Amino acid sequence: MEIKDIYGALQDAGLANSQMEFSRIWLGRSPRYYSHLIAVGREPGLATLCGIVWRLKGLPLEGYPTLLELQHKLTDAIDRRAITDVRRHRF
Repeated sequence: MEIKDIYGALQDAGLANSQMEFSRIWLGRSPRYYSHLIAVGREPGLATLCGIVWRLKGLPLEGYPTLLELQHKLTDAIDRRAITDVRRHRF
């Protein structure tokens, strides 16, 4: 799952009104973090992805199947990356 997809899903749900808001609220970073990731072609780290999942878990998502799916996809991506990082000795 790419950061652009995450931003798009949250924006479509009305939970991210701008890239700066997305960076601050959802990524827990500086207002320009998302645009920096896009500019350098990188994805956020595991801690940032975990923060998004944690924030999603704090919302009542029962009526939002797209956001529930996003939460599950992010959790799967975190699990895969965590295993890969351990195998590469990246803690």
